[in-house]
Amino acid sequence: MEDFFTILSAAGRELLNLWWLWATIILGWLTLSLWLAWRQFRYRYAIPLTIFEIKIPREINKSPKAMEHILTVITTLRNAQGNLREKWWDGEITQWFTFEIVSFGGEIHFYMTMPTRHAKVVRANIFAQYTDVEVEEVEDYMSRIPKTTFELYEGGYNLWGTELILGKEDGLPIRTYTQFEAKEEEQNLDPIGGILEVLSKLQKDEIVVLQILARPADPAVWPALVRKTALSYREETKTAVKSPAGEMFEVFLPRTPGETEKLKQIEAKSFKPAFDVIIRFVYFAPQSTYNVNFAKRGVRTAFYQYAAPNMNFFTSNPLTWTQAWIWDWPHIFPKRILEGRKQRILLNYRERNFAPEKAMYKLLTFHFFSSTFTSKSFLLNVEELATIFHLPSAVVLTGPLVKRVESRKIGPPAGLPIYKDERGLPGIMK
Repeated sequence: MEDFFTILSAAGRELLNLWWLWATIILGWLTLSLWLAWRQFRYRYAIPLTIFEIKIPREINKSPKAMEHILTVITTLRNAQGNLREKWWDGEITQWFTFEIVSFGGEIHFYMTMPTRHAKVVRANIFAQYTDVEVEEVEDYMSRIPKTTFELYEGGYNLWGTELILGKEDGLPIRTYTQFEAKEEEQNLDPIGGILEVLSKLQKDEIVVLQILARPADPAVWPALVRKTALSYREETKTAVKSPAGEMFEVFLPRTPGETEKLKQIEAKSFKPAFDVIIRFVYFAPQSTYNVNFAKRGVRTAFYQYAAPNMNFFTSNPLTWTQAWIWDWPHIFPKRILEGRKQRILLNYRERNFAPEKAMYKLLTFHFFSSTFTSKSFLLNVEELATIFHLPSAVVLTGPLVKRVESRKIGPPAGLPIYKDERGLPGIMK
């Protein structure tokens, strides 16, 4: 035993004598990580963006399948690092798109934001599927909203926001638009109707902004994650059986119709292109009408309709929502944590920030009271994403929820304002 400790002690002294080697390795890793994070940061903010507002005609006789076709095309626009220069010098990262539903005092608008180089392709595909819509390049409506919470408070406003995540693993699907359809056309339901109904209930000076960030997922990686989920559920029906000869072997027990359908839907999820997705929303209101109950439960409740029995559902990410109490983790400085979360979600929405892939990138923008490690993306395939974001059908447009156009204009000018009459703007945006 003494010989063992002697050898261990000698090895420890040798390792200490090589401190310069370990320091060089650690410093080298930190330098490369910082360099890569900086190059990715520059790449991210060097990309010019285009914002389209999609104006709805009086009637759309298209199901969410039309938006699914558009999203499938968008997945083909995925970019990725192809060589060392693109990774270490250009800092290239996979670009993302945003799909936004915004209510200005009950008047609902649809927006799409994308890298400018893809704008013509996306616009052409929108017109291919929805021939009567208007697609106008507009200014960013967030430029009309205060940039900081302090400016917001000075204007007499407050905010509440959160990000949504899946309640279970990514491989489990949510309820999609195909499950809202009925054999009789007049009995069909439009799944976006629930969200629009909530957004239409705002008072004049209230605003709700709903943002869906979607980054085309790596087609070489994500299907395996879904199939792994299917395999884990398939293993649940496996059991060990002893033969008459005393040998043990495994068999699959008969599945119930529900279990069979569950595996079928899980496997079906992997057969369509997918996105890494982040969903966030923010509610702005004057202090006099600020309704925290509506903020917390209004939009979140509308997302409950996508819950599939024994499958998946949406829930709030408690590390991002703008509430903090002394009895919540980390049990200190609740007011400062609350303010930090408000500032973070306002910044993330304004900048349309996606959760960084690299930990060093997150560390560079870390703040003790508003961690950058809390945003979480999840996988949705094009059918699931089209269920959440699509142009409402005639079922919804029979009600006065969405600002509509009677006909499509040709060649609209770029940079159009959100409102032609600024008297219609909520107070904070004037």
